[in-house]
This record gives sequence, C-alpha cells and structure tokens, in this order.
Amino acid sequence: MTAAVDRLEKLGLSVRKASPTDRRARVVELTPQGKRLAASCFEQHAKDLAALMSGLSEKEMEQLYGSVKKLGLLAAEKLEEQETTFTSSKERATK
Repeated sequence: MTAAVDRLEKLGLSVRKASPTDRRARVVELTPQGKRLAASCFEQHAKDLAALMSGLSEKEMEQLYGSVKKLGLLAAEKLEEQETTFTSSKERATK
C-alpha cells in the first residue's frame, strides 16, 4: 500500500496529511488532479459496463442486478458481523 501511495504522490495525485485524531496515523487525500483523474476513470468504467451490458437481454440484466444486489447485501451483513465481533473483542480486552 505504501508503494502505491508513494507513486500517487510522485505523480501529484495524492498527498499525505496528519490525522486530526490520531498522531500515529496519516490520511491520504486525492489532490484536485487526482480527483479529476478518478472521476474520468469512473466515467470510462461506467461507459465500458454499459457497453458490456448492452449484450444482455432485459431479463438477463434484471437477473444480474438482483444477484449483484443480493451479494452486496450479504457482504454488508458479513462486514457488520465482523465489526460487531471486533468491537466486542476490543471491549473485553479493555476491561
């Protein structure tokens, strides 16, 4: 991760800043140039997906959307379970 952020910094796409709440941490922010590049990448990605999706029928798109939505909801549940477990473990450790 550090090497990736280093490369982004060298290209002027990101900056590291001190965390306002944790002196040990650093926050990585996109520069205006980095934000423009990210936006253009997302725009191109959306166009690419639309082009790929045009090969599917309406029914296939609905099925795909339903499956992806279900996966997203399952992932959110799993993340919530992990966060709850982590928080419980952390609370027990501080007692």
